[in-house]
Amino acid sequence: MSELPTLYANRPLILRHKKAAMYYPFIEAAAMTLADIPITVTTLTVYCIALYFLVGLQASAGQFL
Repeated sequence: MSELPTLYANRPLILRHKKAAMYYPFIEAAAMTLADIPITVTTLTVYCIALYFLVGLQASAGQFL
C-alpha cells in the first residue's frame, strides 16, 4: 500500500503515458508492488530475527529454526 501515494503524486505523468498508449496505470502499480517485495521481506526478516533474540527466546539453532 505504500506505493499508492507515490502513484498518485506521479498521476499526470501516468495519465500522459496512458493517453499515448504506452502502458496502463495497473502495470505501473504492479511494477512498484513487485519492486517493494524484496525490501519488505528483508526488513521483516531482520526485524523478526532481532526481536526473537531480544525477547529472550531460546537461542539454540534447533528451536530457532
